[in-house]
Amino acid sequence: MTSTQRRVQRYIRQYEDRRLRKSRRRFLVLPVRLLFGLLFTAVGVYFTVQIYNAVNIPMQTVTALSTTVNDELSAVGYFVRAETVITENYTGILQYTAVDGDKLSKSEVYANVYSDASAAEITSEIQTLTARIQTLEAALAFANAESTESADAVGTENLAADIRSSLLEVNTIADSRGYSLMSDASDTLEELIINRDFAVGSVADVEATITQLKSRVTRLQNSIGTRESALYSPRAGYFGRTVDGYEALLTPYFISRMTLDSYLALDTLEPEILPNVVGKVVTDFTWYFVTTLNPDDAACLTVGKYLYLQFDATGDLLVRAKVNDIRRQGDTDSLVIFESDRCIDSLISLRRQSARVILATYEGLKVPKEALRMDKEYNLGVYVITGMYAEFKPITPVYETKNYYIVKTDPSSTKSLLLYDEIILTARGLENKKVIA
Repeated sequence: MTSTQRRVQRYIRQYEDRRLRKSRRRFLVLPVRLLFGLLFTAVGVYFTVQIYNAVNIPMQTVTALSTTVNDELSAVGYFVRAETVITENYTGILQYTAVDGDKLSKSEVYANVYSDASAAEITSEIQTLTARIQTLEAALAFANAESTESADAVGTENLAADIRSSLLEVNTIADSRGYSLMSDASDTLEELIINRDFAVGSVADVEATITQLKSRVTRLQNSIGTRESALYSPRAGYFGRTVDGYEALLTPYFISRMTLDSYLALDTLEPEILPNVVGKVVTDFTWYFVTTLNPDDAACLTVGKYLYLQFDATGDLLVRAKVNDIRRQGDTDSLVIFESDRCIDSLISLRRQSARVILATYEGLKVPKEALRMDKEYNLGVYVITGMYAEFKPITPVYETKNYYIVKTDPSSTKSLLLYDEIILTARGLENKKVIA
């Protein structure tokens, strides 16, 4: 092979080697190019979507509504009262004439004992009829008060409004499960409905019905004869049928010496109820509610300060009470004693209860946190829709939750955030007095 041929062969091999190396490089670089291509495409799509959303974001609004929020603590504790347990040795059927919470004077009748079931049944019927008579007499008095045709129309309209209000109260009590308050509310509703029925009816018919019922009550009372004997209250005070055995233990004197350990021991006690117990009398207006709170919650309270307690058994009923004492023991829970003389008739049957200690109540307009903005002067506020414009209104938060603020409102000023204002939650390029679509 000549030198020329050898040179040609060498050039051919070099060419083949370079082509092979290029082919290998393309094979190795291809996945990297594909990966970068995919990433570039994804980034491009992302920014395209964000720009589209920024340009075309829909305006979202929420109506400014009034709300009330309580700053409260949760607790579980015991009622403490000055209580006298009533015991009676009797033979026969016991029937109470007093209900829980009735105020009795000393030696006043709180129950009757009947020698047989027939006499007890007659007494029950007398009580039902007597209640019916009282309701009808109230309806008659209402009907007699409506002396003119115009007065009848106005009175009936007012009565309908009272019925709606009473019905709402019954529904509210049912929703809040304050069943201990249901009896009075339902009795009031029943009386109002009867008054409405008779307000447009015949007065003579009502009077005749009352006369018939009274005659029947008299006959029934005469038929009882000597089969009835009365039981009398040994003390003056508020009557209660429920006795749980804590009456002799949880006394005002006991809590004056109570410690955290003695309080915690209450959960393990099994109080003994005396034989022949028929009820109790609460002999003092003042009662106490004793509980424990962790150090942080106890630090929110001040001895002598008044606040409100709300108990599960009484629904929305708020009871004003005073912080009587706070007994701290290092870093452990504190023993807290509340004192009150309110609503004793509604609470007389309660002993161990869950309660909410209401430290403060805040009222105002509810503003979602995502609606908050700042103007050019760094004032905190929100934008609202006023006609065709976005208007900036400064706000003053009075209470903060996780998702919203409670803010003040001044109905006398249009510059203040007002009830039913449409607050702008989301929109692009908001400015005061800017025309909005």
